[in-house]
Amino acid sequence: WLKPSRLKGLPVSGDMPSHAMVATEAPSEALQELTSTQLVARPSKPLEAGPQLHAGMFKKRTICEVSRVLEELKGQEAATSSTAIVAALDELEDYCVDRDVLERTLAGREIKKLQKHKDPVVARKAEALCEQWRRDFEVRKKAVEGFMEKGALRKREARELEEGLFNCWCPLGLLEGPGYKAYQVHYKRLCTHLRTRGTGSLVQRLQDGQVSCTEVALLPDEELRSCQQQQQQQAAKQEGLRAALAGSAEPGGTVTSEYLCPKCQSTKTSYREMQTGWHNDQQDLTILVTCLDCGERWKASDDHGLAGS
Repeated sequence: WLKPSRLKGLPVSGDMPSHAMVATEAPSEALQELTSTQLVARPSKPLEAGPQLHAGMFKKRTICEVSRVLEELKGQEAATSSTAIVAALDELEDYCVDRDVLERTLAGREIKKLQKHKDPVVARKAEALCEQWRRDFEVRKKAVEGFMEKGALRKREARELEEGLFNCWCPLGLLEGPGYKAYQVHYKRLCTHLRTRGTGSLVQRLQDGQVSCTEVALLPDEELRSCQQQQQQQAAKQEGLRAALAGSAEPGGTVTSEYLCPKCQSTKTSYREMQTGWHNDQQDLTILVTCLDCGERWKASDDHGLAGS
């Protein structure tokens, strides 16, 4: 579960979700039991970071790798070498460490100890890493709490919903830049739908198991609206269409058959009288005519009856 600097070329582990799995042969038992020291070569070309290679695909692998680095930090070399500690911290910085990883590895507790290291470089780097993990943890925790409040969801459901949101809109595992902005926008979008109640609402569909919590963030608004909202949306579209058709058929002005369209020869027209001139006492009368059949517009004289001339 790596950030972009380490994603390229990473083999896919057996914990990949089915909806994002690359089309290859079924994973063997050895692949499912992959450890930090056992890598399986794959015949396909290296995977690139992108929507189909999101952070959630490598959580088990991340736990293995973070545990390995922590063991190295406890080793004799790291205990006496600031260079080795900095190298280990650099490697940890490349991994996307979320709540599950922190709970399984206790990485936060171990790295926090290094904030008191005698080497100021090590201390500052450990402090920055802990701050990054803390910030990401708090952001995602607030999102989970928001989903629980807006949709009256259970904690497990809210966590799955947030994880789907994160995997979908932060495919590189980064809560910063464009990914973080998209995460915020779609968090608010989902909260709006979670507030809705009634037949066909998102909350009801989640309760009935009609839609998976982890897939909600992938769905467009049209598929998240309740039945009542869909009916209102359809009615609004029809009303807008009728208004547009009425507006195009009868634009503002006086309908008349006294003008002949120079383009289609139709006499179904409307006209407006406009005052032109620099001063009120010098204003001239100008007639602007519109053909109601083809939409052609032209300036006519103030003599009516031109259609018959």
